[in-house]
Amino acid sequence: MAGTVKQVLMLGFKRTVTPDHQQELIRKYAALTNSISAMKGFEWGTDVSEEKKHEGYTHCFIVTFESAEARVEYLEHPVHVAFAKELFAAVEKITIFPFTTTVVLKSSC
Repeated sequence: MAGTVKQVLMLGFKRTVTPDHQQELIRKYAALTNSISAMKGFEWGTDVSEEKKHEGYTHCFIVTFESAEARVEYLEHPVHVAFAKELFAAVEKITIFPFTTTVVLKSSC
């Protein structure tokens, strides 16, 4: 599989996880970019929809990789493995969706 890979991770924290603990986990997730060179981009945010159809997912994270191989490198990296265990212990629900991107440019007509 060639091309840029993005991974969307949506999660809902357990009700017992405090806002401070949530922020600490988000800080640690973002800090992975300093340890794992395979991560080329990291973005995150919380639900802002008026529809409130988030189904319990409150946070969304997007990680960018240069290739599918780079994503595998990230998944196997010891720093990621340790963080994933800590994160998974704090979440009630999680969905991870990696995909190869297709760029669509706006038409000039």
